[in-house]
Amino acid sequence: LKPSAGRFFVLSVLLLASGAHSLLEMEGIQQKCVADVIAEIAVRAATEAEAQVDEELLRLDALKEDDLEELRRKRLERMKSTHADKQKKLAQGHGEYEMIDEKDFFNVCKKSEYIVVHFWRESTWRCEVMDKHIRQLCQKHWGTRFVKINAEKSPYLTERLHIWCLPSLVLCKAGKTEHTVVGFSEFKSGDEASTEEVEELLAKYGVISLRD
Repeated sequence: LKPSAGRFFVLSVLLLASGAHSLLEMEGIQQKCVADVIAEIAVRAATEAEAQVDEELLRLDALKEDDLEELRRKRLERMKSTHADKQKKLAQGHGEYEMIDEKDFFNVCKKSEYIVVHFWRESTWRCEVMDKHIRQLCQKHWGTRFVKINAEKSPYLTERLHIWCLPSLVLCKAGKTEHTVVGFSEFKSGDEASTEEVEELLAKYGVISLRD
């Protein structure tokens, strides 16, 4: 190489190296900026959460003894009301699972807001499987009345409610039939469905509450 050409080559290499160094510095700055932003967001979120906790503590501290007594009184009233409601429903047959006659169906429906009626036949083993689930649920969900009817001895109801498969669960709300669960057709695992699956299905149609 000629001296001038050599100097030009060296200068070019130096410029490229300088440019690469500048790019690396810029990337480092960008990464640092992103990290700073993330850190700032985290600090801000923690500060806001702390402020909410402080505000709640101040609110609780500001409660006077009279306020606390009022809260206790209201809570006690709710407990008493719930207990009275439960006792009333238990007296009507809630919390149990019993057989009723066809002639009693409409009277039973008038007395309870939520009813699960199992159309049953003794010789059908799947009805016994459903029986097992309902016996467990009736005590837990005392707000709903659980009964069963012998389908063979209830021709009027089976025809009127279109009962063609056993077991069938007729779900009633406020004296009206809301839905009929035909056999185990609505369960993913069929007649091997668990009690929890039966419970979830009844909750789906609003005849029980999973918060009970």
